[in-house]
Amino acid sequence: MKIRTKIAFQFTLIVATILLIFSISLYYLLEGYTKKEFINYLKNRALTTARLLIKEKDIDSRLLKKIDRNTLNSLYAAEVLVFNDLNEIKYSNYEADTFFYNKKLLEKVRSQKFLETSYNNKEVVGLVYQNEEEGDNFLILAQSEDVYGKQKLDNIKDVLLIGLLSAIFVTIGFSLFFSSQSLKPISRINQEVSKISAYNLTKKLSTGNNKDEIAQLARNFNEMLGRIEKSFELQRSFVSNASHELRTPLAAIKSEIQVALENERTSDEYKNILKSLYNDNQRLIQLTNGLLQLAKSEKGYVTLKLVPIRIDEVLFEVQDEITHQHSDYQIHIDFEEILEDDNWVTIEGNKPLLKTVFSNLFDNACKYAIDKLATVKIRFNKSNCIITISDHGIGIPSEEIDKVFEPFYRTKNASSFKGHGIGLSICKRIIDMHKGRIVIKSEVNVGSSFIVILPHI
Repeated sequence: MKIRTKIAFQFTLIVATILLIFSISLYYLLEGYTKKEFINYLKNRALTTARLLIKEKDIDSRLLKKIDRNTLNSLYAAEVLVFNDLNEIKYSNYEADTFFYNKKLLEKVRSQKFLETSYNNKEVVGLVYQNEEEGDNFLILAQSEDVYGKQKLDNIKDVLLIGLLSAIFVTIGFSLFFSSQSLKPISRINQEVSKISAYNLTKKLSTGNNKDEIAQLARNFNEMLGRIEKSFELQRSFVSNASHELRTPLAAIKSEIQVALENERTSDEYKNILKSLYNDNQRLIQLTNGLLQLAKSEKGYVTLKLVPIRIDEVLFEVQDEITHQHSDYQIHIDFEEILEDDNWVTIEGNKPLLKTVFSNLFDNACKYAIDKLATVKIRFNKSNCIITISDHGIGIPSEEIDKVFEPFYRTKNASSFKGHGIGLSICKRIIDMHKGRIVIKSEVNVGSSFIVILPHI
């Protein structure tokens, strides 16, 4: 079922239910008023008959019966019985056998003084009338069928039914119209979305009046398209750069093998070729490991397990590993201020990933520095632990600082150094996973400072 039809159906159902409840309530309310009005008529009719018969000495029962038969309309023809204290019929305007009464009913009327009931579609009223002059008590029964009231209620029922059906049909029409009008922006968005594919992600949705929820939906969708477009661009760039980086060592390995197979060579020449192949193989291993780490970092928070870790211990472990691998590298680690609380350098983190971050940063600082020296300073504030890695190296051009975190991006002045441009991208994503930030301050031919800010416990 389409949303337009569903909204129209639900709205019509609500309105129809309200109108039905209103119509039924109104009908039964009018029915009660009509019955009450007719009961009052019967009561007044009984009292009038009693007064005329008992108080008016000039009117006897025969005269009163003639008056009743000639003056009463057939719609209000009430049958009246008057009983004395002995329950003997003193007066009846119709044949007494047409009345519904019995001894039990008469006793009940005398005890309650007034009674109303019904019998064979007729309303029956019984009351006791006291003749103060003679001290007699008379019991009067009056009964009649409310023909006019029933006709009136039937007419009201027909009017309410016709009105209800008419209102439902009108509601269906208006609900379809207004639901169509309300959903027009969504229909427009549907048409625009159907024209968007992986090849035209730059196309944006119209935001209409920029005020309602539909406009907000369009804005959110446009932002999502922007993120998807950026993701596609990064993917294309990743595939292109990865293919290029992998092709270079593979081509070198292939050419070296071809050269080795062309002629017979001495064992020293074969050793040199194998050394060259080994170096190229190491480059492939490093590149593959970098790509694997980059892929793992894409998983984000889904597989990341965070535990309390002292960041200074991580830094010292990475220092030992880097200096062990590169004997010419120097890494100096120091606190800028006295540590008073261990929690200031304790963060919720993943140790292997954090070691990857600082291993890349330490290696880069030493690799690009003329003196192969990286200076690491640790400081803290109320909420963060701040690690600054500085070097006196080639620096980063200001126009390229924002690009160094993109996968495979390398600055122009770093092209003569070994590397694949993956390390900083991995660092940025891992730090983001830890809800931290990384800031770069750099000047060409002066040096660079990478500031890692991580929230501590």
